[in-house]
Amino acid sequence: MTFKAIVGIVLGAMLANNYALEKFLGAAPLLGWSAQEKKITVLGVSITVAMVLTALIAGLVQTYVLDALSLGYLQTLVFAAIVLIVVYAMNAVAKAAFKKDLGVYFPVIALNSAVLGLAVNNAADALSFGESILTALGAGLGFVLAMVLFAGVKSKINERYVPKAFRGLPVMLLAASIISLAFYAFK
Repeated sequence: MTFKAIVGIVLGAMLANNYALEKFLGAAPLLGWSAQEKKITVLGVSITVAMVLTALIAGLVQTYVLDALSLGYLQTLVFAAIVLIVVYAMNAVAKAAFKKDLGVYFPVIALNSAVLGLAVNNAADALSFGESILTALGAGLGFVLAMVLFAGVKSKINERYVPKAFRGLPVMLLAASIISLAFYAFK
């Protein structure tokens, strides 16, 4: 695989096929956590690591277990279990290495539909092992980018007057749709 192809896959997953804004998977962290700017980095890196590890394991399980034994109908259930196992393992590593567990990040990462959606989409698109990992890296970085952009938009919204009917979730959904239209330009 050439360097140009690698960059294309990562940037494609990051910008043109952004899981948070284009596929609208993982909306809860985007809409709820992006107001807490200091926590965006930790959550974004955790989701990126979870996506890469899940893509790695799910690709192996898809190829060597589900496809080999004709158990494709179990794909979603198996991938959901893989996501939970990966997040539990990440929590154990964080606890051992930093003497601190994932805490409130644990359910946000474990129940993030973008992580599961990525594994299912990689299998549906029949991506190679390398393409799957690069797509996961790009999707994770795209998720971080979307959260950072949304945090900036939220701070601007908080500085302005918003009519009572649009306060809270309605204005956040409008902002997310406008940002997703900007990302649509990369297609």
